[in-house]
Amino acid sequence: MPTQPELSFAFTSRVVRLDHGFRFHAVPVPDDATTAWKAAGVRRLEGTLNGHAVNRGLQNHADGDAFIVIGQDTLKAFGLAEGSEVRLSLKPDPKPDVFELPEELVLALEQDDEARARWETFTPGKRRSLAHYVISAKQEATRIRRAVELAEKIRTHSPHGDRARTRD
Repeated sequence: MPTQPELSFAFTSRVVRLDHGFRFHAVPVPDDATTAWKAAGVRRLEGTLNGHAVNRGLQNHADGDAFIVIGQDTLKAFGLAEGSEVRLSLKPDPKPDVFELPEELVLALEQDDEARARWETFTPGKRRSLAHYVISAKQEATRIRRAVELAEKIRTHSPHGDRARTRD
């Protein structure tokens, strides 16, 4: 997707803490940017936050307001806290479906044909989310354990999203 100038936005915002089921930090996105990105079908953004490179998904509240999530690692690395003012420059990610797949997960899926086959049916967003669970572990042993457990859960249809659908 070529980046169109009208889909690039620079703005100032503040880090907020959201308590909507999960507690996390986020940066609200202005309505004009949100409206333009939604109209263009943009879900992933790249750019800078206080001069640091970022790549994030555009998230939405039920009330329509949009934000990007800022994890604890990012807060620490960028020297931010709740209430910090931030300067963002964001545009559509030209390759929204491309992301790093941790080596531990690659190996686990190579060893489990059923899990790998099911993995291939997942949307890029679901794959990214599951890969993040593995890659976010700091220690190699934890990444390996998570990858093996995740492959088993994928094969047995027991990740969180599968359980949520069966409760209907």
